[in-house]
Amino acid sequence: MQERVERDNGVHDEDMDMKKPTKPHSMSITRWVYRAWLRSRIDTYTRSLHAIAVQRENDFHAERILHRAISTTRSKLQSL
Repeated sequence: MQERVERDNGVHDEDMDMKKPTKPHSMSITRWVYRAWLRSRIDTYTRSLHAIAVQRENDFHAERILHRAISTTRSKLQSL
């Protein structure tokens, strides 16, 4: 039985040796994909922030236009 266990351990060690080269390769692919995903998220967040900034700028201009319209309407109402 001991011989069989040793033989099984030998096969197990060979299997482990065969898996070692593929593990770093798969880890590098996983890391590469993860980094690409993170870059994609950063791009998405950046675009969203830019869209929010543009919207705020548009809101600011819209607020100014509305304020002018209110001021003009009030002055017309008071002049009657």
